[in-house]
Amino acid sequence: MSSINHEIDRQAAYWAAKRDLQGLSPVEQAELDAWLAADARHLGAYGRAEAVLCRLDRLSAFALDTKPGGIVEETGWSRRSMVMAGSATAAAAAIVGIAPLRDGVPEETYSAQFGQMREIILSDGSVVSLNTDSKISVSFTNEARNVRLEQGEALFDVAKDKLRPFTVSAGNTRVRAVGTSFSVSRLPLRPVQVLVKEGVVELERANAPDVVPVRATANIQVIASADAPIVTVTMPQEKLARELEWQYGRIALDNETLESAAEEFARYSDVHIVVDPAISNRTVTGLFASNDPIGFAKAAAAVLKLQIEMKGDEVRIFGG
Repeated sequence: MSSINHEIDRQAAYWAAKRDLQGLSPVEQAELDAWLAADARHLGAYGRAEAVLCRLDRLSAFALDTKPGGIVEETGWSRRSMVMAGSATAAAAAIVGIAPLRDGVPEETYSAQFGQMREIILSDGSVVSLNTDSKISVSFTNEARNVRLEQGEALFDVAKDKLRPFTVSAGNTRVRAVGTSFSVSRLPLRPVQVLVKEGVVELERANAPDVVPVRATANIQVIASADAPIVTVTMPQEKLARELEWQYGRIALDNETLESAAEEFARYSDVHIVVDPAISNRTVTGLFASNDPIGFAKAAAAVLKLQIEMKGDEVRIFGG
């Protein structure tokens, strides 16, 4: 990173931390506005710094949620130093490479390997969480922010920029937003699915631009099958939150059959769960570590009074 870019990131982190910790006076806000307007790189750096703060808030909440009774102690300066460090390195996070030009614009590709979850801060400050075995291609211009979900599943926390819409393409489906939070999944043998966590998105078919886009707001699930109309379903907030537990390395099961639970764990681990057909429709509810299929099998067997057997990279669940 050049010394000029490093100084821009340092200044952006200073403003983001100051605004977060103390707030800005009218004079300081005017100074920040002038600094942001002076150079397009300033806005991108400031967006990345704000995204780091959002990430710290999410990680702190996760720590409090997963460690009951724990104490999280944080000073303003420790938080500021983490923002400074995060902003300086954000541009280098998880870039797989530069792809060939697409319509004259270079693409950056990012991926999460099998069994891995990754969080990426894009140049505009948007944050992308990639689920296991997922890949995206990113192409930003002065007029638009385009992302292609090649495979897998991703959660997008989009930085607001009314002049540059944020569009995610998944196969023949396009999801467009300005500033919102939503996930898109493109999995084998399944329709494209979108979960809207916050804000509003519009969905359309790439091959049917004349059809009125489907709008979806918070707590809506959208199902876009290849040869069927786009369908929207209202989803309770608690259920939507369970569907997004993967970003914390967890699988939330709500009265799911053992067969479907085994299929879900297979997305994250080389250890396969084999369920005896006679009990495959037995159901289980709970929150489990996505990389621990053996732990899940033991817990399910204990609750349902079943037995398990380990053999190589398989754990078999069968009747007692």
